[in-house]
Amino acid sequence: MAKQITRRDFLNGVTLSLAGAAMISPQTALAEAVKSASGRSGDYYPPVLTGIRGNHDGAFETSHALAWRGEKPSSYQDLNEEYDLVVVGAGISGLAAALFYQQKAGKDARILLLDNHDDFGGHARRNEFHSQGRMLLGPGGSGNFQDSHLYSPQSKQLISDLGFDLDKVRDAMAPGWGMASAEAAVGLYTDSKHFGGDKIINGPWMGTWFGMGNYRELIQSLTVPASEQQKLIEFVEGTVALKKPLPKDNIKDFLKSTSYEEFLREYVGLAENSASLWNAIIGVTFCLGPDSISIAEAVKWGAPGFSVLGEEAYKALADTLILEESDIVWMPDGNASLTRQMVRRLIPAVAPGDTIEDLVTARFDYGKLDLQDHPVRLRLNSSAVNAHNNADGSVSVAYVTQDKAYRVKGKHCIMACYNGLIPHLCPDMPENQREGLSYGVKTPLLASIVLIRDRHAFNRAGVEVFHCPTSPYKLVSSTPPVTIGDYRPDDDPDSPVLIYMLTSPTDRNNGSQTGRDLYRQARHKLYTTSFADYEREIREQLTGMFGAFGFDADRDIEAITINRWSHGYAYDYMELYDPEWPEGEAPHELGRKRFGHISIANSDSENRAYLDGAIDAAWRAVNEQLGNG
Repeated sequence: MAKQITRRDFLNGVTLSLAGAAMISPQTALAEAVKSASGRSGDYYPPVLTGIRGNHDGAFETSHALAWRGEKPSSYQDLNEEYDLVVVGAGISGLAAALFYQQKAGKDARILLLDNHDDFGGHARRNEFHSQGRMLLGPGGSGNFQDSHLYSPQSKQLISDLGFDLDKVRDAMAPGWGMASAEAAVGLYTDSKHFGGDKIINGPWMGTWFGMGNYRELIQSLTVPASEQQKLIEFVEGTVALKKPLPKDNIKDFLKSTSYEEFLREYVGLAENSASLWNAIIGVTFCLGPDSISIAEAVKWGAPGFSVLGEEAYKALADTLILEESDIVWMPDGNASLTRQMVRRLIPAVAPGDTIEDLVTARFDYGKLDLQDHPVRLRLNSSAVNAHNNADGSVSVAYVTQDKAYRVKGKHCIMACYNGLIPHLCPDMPENQREGLSYGVKTPLLASIVLIRDRHAFNRAGVEVFHCPTSPYKLVSSTPPVTIGDYRPDDDPDSPVLIYMLTSPTDRNNGSQTGRDLYRQARHKLYTTSFADYEREIREQLTGMFGAFGFDADRDIEAITINRWSHGYAYDYMELYDPEWPEGEAPHELGRKRFGHISIANSDSENRAYLDGAIDAAWRAVNEQLGNG
C-alpha cells in the first residue's frame, strides 16, 4: 500500500473490544484510540473513530451470550441509585422517551439511559472526519427526515421543540442532490464482472424507467445486447410481448404472491443482467433481491411494471400506492443531529449552545454524560441483561459493563432496544408476547463512509449519486451537501470528500428461504466478515467506478469507517412470506403491550423503519407509564 491511512490505527476496531481490554475501562481504551485518531490527548470522542463502527466489538458479546446461550451473571452489585425512569437503549426512541417523560414528570425527574455501544444515538450516529484542516461529516446510519408532512402531531412537535425548522434545512441542501430529488441525474454503474466492462451512464434514471425524458437514448447506452435494449424499451413503453399471459382473475393475489424477479424473467422475458437493473432501488428499500419481494411491493416503491401490468393491476393496488413524491430532508450527519440535540437538551453540560446551527460543529464532552449531580444520566458501554417488575411496584434493571454486573431501580422502565432481545431481558413476560417480540428480524445494513483526499475523480464522474445494481454496495453517493451554521461542504476539486456507501449483504434466495431467513443469514455474514474483506470490496468497487477518472485507491483513500448494523431497519411484513393479521393481532402489536411498569418503545414496535415511528413509539410508552393526561 502506498500510504498508511487512519483506519489502520484501529486494527479492525480491536482497540474498541472490551473483551480485549478487560483489564482497563472502555473509557480508557477509547481515549487512547481517539488520541491516536485526532491528536487530542485524553479525549473520549467516538464520532472520530474509524474501522468497524456501529455494532462494534464489545457492544454485542454480552447480549449474544444471553440470547444465544442463556448466559447471564449469577449475582449483581446493587448500586445506591434509584431513578424515576430507566431507559434501555439510547437511540432515537430511548432519547425521545426520556424527553417525553421529562415533559410530563418535570425537569427534576431522575432518568438513567443505558446503552451497550460506546456512543449514543443508536443507528442515528455521526461519522466525523478531519482532513486538510477541515471537518467533514457523514451519516453513520439513520439518514433523514422523510415525509415529515405525514408525521404525527407529537413527532412534529418534538422535532420543532428541538429547533429543527425543516423548511430551513431543506433550503440549506444543495439543489439537485440525487439522494433527495427523484428528478436529479444519477449515475448507473454497471460493473465488469456482470456486464463485461465498467461503465457509468448518467441520466434521470428514475424517470427513464417510466418512459420519461430521453429514455430510449439512455437504455440504448446500456452494456447489454441490442435485443435486450429493445426489450427494455418495450417494457418501459408497455408494448413488450409477454412470454406468459397475465392471469385474468385475482390480479391482486397474483401481484402479491409472485416475486418481481419471476415477473421480469418468466413473463416479461428479460435476461438476468437486464432484470438486475433495479436491484439498487429494491436493495436499499427492502435489503433483499427481486427474487424475495412481490411484484406489488416492487412497483409500489419505484420499480417499473405498471405499463405492462395494465390498468386493472393499478386499480388493485391504488389504495396502497405512494402517489406523491417523497420529501427527504438531510442534515450533514443524518439523524445524528437529532439525537445529539436530544442529548444536549437532556444533559445541557455536554455541549454549549442550543440551536441546530451551533449543533453541527459542536464537540460534545462525553465525560459529562454520566455525572451523579445531573438529573439525567447516559451510561455507555452498558449491556442490559435483565429487567424485573418488583412486588413494591418498582423495576430492577441489571446490566454488565467492564465485565462487572450492576443493578439499579426505577419507578418505570422503557425498553428502547431491539425487540428480539426483550424476551431474554424479561423472561417473565407472557409467552404470546415473547413470541410477538421475537417474530420480526431486523434487516442487516452496511453504511460505510470513505474519506478521499480530493474530489478530482468524483467530480469528473459528473454526478453525486450512483446506483450500482450488481456491486457489493448498491448505493454510492457524496455525503449530504448541506450548508448550515459554520459547516459548509466544499466542491473545490482539491478539497477532500466523503463517499457514502450503502448496502445489505443478503444473498439470493435458494427457493426455500423466507425474508427473515435471509436477514439472519446476512447478519451472520456481517459479524464474521473482517475489516480487510470490507476494505477490499470498497477499494475494488471504487476503482471500478472511478478508476477511469483518475482514482487510485492506494493514493486517494485516507480513512474508512464501516458502520455495521446487524440489526438495522425494523422488520416490515412481506407479502410473499407473512400472513395478513387482523388489526391488533400482528406480532408487533402483541409484543409491544405494557408489562407492569415496563413499556416498549422502538421502531420494531411500530412496524415502521422511520424516524417518526421511533418517536411515536416513545410517546406511546411514556403515556402507558404516566397516563395520557
